[in-house]
This record gives sequence, structure tokens and C-alpha cells, in this order.
Amino acid sequence: MMKLVTQLEGFLQKAKRTPVKDELRIRDWRFMVQEAKLISLGIKENSPGSVYTPPSNRQGESGEVYIIWEDGRLTQAQVQAPPPHEGSAYWQNQLEEWRQASYEDPEGADIPTPEPLPLVTVEDREIERILAGEDRILFEQLARLLGDTPSGVHLNAGLQAGWGYRHNRNSQGLAVSYQQSQYTLSYSFDSLVGTGFAKRRLIRPEEWDTLWKRTLGYYEALQKESFGINDQTVVVFSPSVVGDLFGQFIYPNLMGQSILEGQSSFKVEDFRDHKMIFHEDLSLYVDPLRPFEWSSYLLTPEGVPAKKTVLIQQGSLQSPILRLKDAKAWGAPPTGVSYGTSGLYLKSSREKPWGEVLDRIDDGILILSVLGMHTQNSVSGDYSLSAPQSLRIREGKIVGKRDVKLNGNFFKDLACAETILGKAEIELKPYLVVKTGVQNS
Repeated sequence: MMKLVTQLEGFLQKAKRTPVKDELRIRDWRFMVQEAKLISLGIKENSPGSVYTPPSNRQGESGEVYIIWEDGRLTQAQVQAPPPHEGSAYWQNQLEEWRQASYEDPEGADIPTPEPLPLVTVEDREIERILAGEDRILFEQLARLLGDTPSGVHLNAGLQAGWGYRHNRNSQGLAVSYQQSQYTLSYSFDSLVGTGFAKRRLIRPEEWDTLWKRTLGYYEALQKESFGINDQTVVVFSPSVVGDLFGQFIYPNLMGQSILEGQSSFKVEDFRDHKMIFHEDLSLYVDPLRPFEWSSYLLTPEGVPAKKTVLIQQGSLQSPILRLKDAKAWGAPPTGVSYGTSGLYLKSSREKPWGEVLDRIDDGILILSVLGMHTQNSVSGDYSLSAPQSLRIREGKIVGKRDVKLNGNFFKDLACAETILGKAEIELKPYLVVKTGVQNS
């Protein structure tokens, strides 16, 4: 049976060239199809391969299609491989359904012409070999997780490796196919504290050791209560919490669509005037060109080549995140795209390694996780959060657990001259040391 990309491309070319009905005339089209093979392993309460985490080895094809009809109406739809032996009749029925679901949008995205592709590494051949059958390493990692877990601790964990192809095609002549891989590792102790690793390559031995040692250290510190915080206590957001804060307050407010629709903290003129919103030491950018990063890619689903885009430079707004439709309305080229916060990078000229930053904290509280993030007002930047799994810092050392509540404004945190960034050993988001509202629970 022909692959989904071959069937879909052939059918759309024919449907555009020789339509069977006037209302099915196509002006332009594009699609993206992904082929993927995935292996997943898991542990639930120290039990590998249980009914809750059965091993799986699966593969599939799926994608999305975008059509501009001759009358200007638009269609966006998900596509799956057709059942066996249905062939052209299946696709003709799909085309008619797509037409019935079409909509009017005078500002809709156009189909881009092909551009030169960037150089970015998104495939790891070691992962390809795993999916070809040499999967022993995943079972060894699973066994190591179980073997290294201290007695009496309940371990939950997951491992996944994926390999496949991504195909971008359009009626303007774009025809790009490339290989990509993915690997994820996650685990937690007693559902109190955990960690994760997600890249387009396997984890390295030193990365494994760093994550395990740190997570086990946090778990041990959470077993003993510590003294309360006071007016001098600084708050340290861990990289995972920084990611959550970015997902709630930064990413949605920098999306071009939100700005154009008046649903953002920022206005179009704020970018034209390069309004200061962070401290002048901080910059933020999208970078999908980094090798082996989870958020890296060659082309967006719309067919736009990956590019690094500065969003905030030395504290001032430079550019929103613009997909094709938003770029058309904005009157600017499309930008690099971050899918969620994983592709957003915050940098500071004063950034130090986390170990050095920790050594200098005399009185602090490390926030490992928070409750209630999704209920916060994204536009205002205000937050009021519970942080039951937090660790007290005294004279550069983590000394025990403390439950706290946080009240502040994330935009003000990032605009404050006293805010410090600590470069994480592995994570791409930094530790963020801020002076904000904190009280004992």
C-alpha cells in the first residue's frame, strides 16, 4: 500500500489539475504528514510493564491539510491513512467533506513559495537503531531506574524513543522530506518530586547521573521539615516552574494572533516603539536551529523554514511570534515558531551557573512545583500560587521542606534589577531568583 504522503500528494495534484465539480476547484494547497515508530516502556509503583504501563511498539501516519478553494474559502483538516483497498474513492469523499467544512477568512494564510532550508540536526542514528530492533538500551535504562531506587520509595517512570519522517508539500513546489527522532525520560519518587528529559537524542551518562543525584537529593530533603521563611527570603523558581510561568504569562502574550485580537498584555504599537517590559539585562528568543533539541525543526507545518527570532532584546519588545496568517496581517515576514515554551530561550549577561548562584543565597526557598497555575490571569501577569513541595535554602545549602504561598507579578519579576538567572546543568530554562511575595502556609 502506498504511503500516506504519496497518496495525498498525488490526489491533491490531480484534484487541482482536473476537478470533478466546479465547487471542488482548488486554487492552492499544502500539507504536512508525519510517519513515526514509537517504543514506550513504563514503571508504575515499582512495577514495570504493568497493566497501567504496558510496553508498546507502534507506528502510524498522520498529518494536516490546508486548502484554498477557487472561490477563496478555506479548509483545515486532519488526515489519516485510508483503510486498505479504498484508494481514490476514499480521497474523493474526503475532498467533498473538506469542502463542506470550508469557511470564509479574507485574512487567511497564503501558500508560501519554497525557500532555502536551514542546517539543523534533528535525527539521532542511535535512536534509529533502537527502532530497528536494537532496543536493549531502553530495557537496561528501565532496569537501572528500578535497581537504583532506594528501598521503600515508590517509583513511577516512563521511557519513549521515536523515529520517523516528516513530509512537507504544497502546490507552489515545496517538496521536503526529512528524518527526525525523539527520546523522553521521566520519573518521580513517591509522586513528590521528579524530573524529565526530552531531546532528539539519547540521554548521555553524565546527564543521567546529574538528574538522578539531584532528584534523589531533593527527595531526601523533602523528608525533613525546615524553619519558616521571613522578609529576607528570596524565591527561586526551578527550571520546570519557570517553564510553567512562561507558558502562562509570556508565550500567550507574544503570539501574533493574541496581540492582533486584543487578547494580549501588549499592543502592536508596543513592538513598533520597542517598549521595555523586562530588565535591560534580559533577552528572549525563539531558536529552532539548535541541534537535537526537542523544539528544533526544519520547516513549520505551514512550510516556513526554521529561523532564529529575537522577541525581546535587552528588555525591549522586538517581534511577536508570527505564523503565516498573523504575519500577513502584521505586514511582516513569518518568524521562528515555538511550539509551547520549549523553544523559548531566556538569556542574561549576568547569568551564572546554578551552583554558583546557590552558593551565594543566604536565605531562600526553592520552588519545585506549584498548584493553580492554569487559573492565573495571563494578561495581567499576577499570580497567587501554592507551593507545597518547596525546599528551604540556608547559607547556600538545601536544608529541608517548607510549604509556602506565593503572590506577585511575573512581568515585574522579569523587570526587576535584583532578579538573577542561574544556568541549569541540563534544562534549557534557567533557575530564576526573585524577590516576590512569599509567606508560610
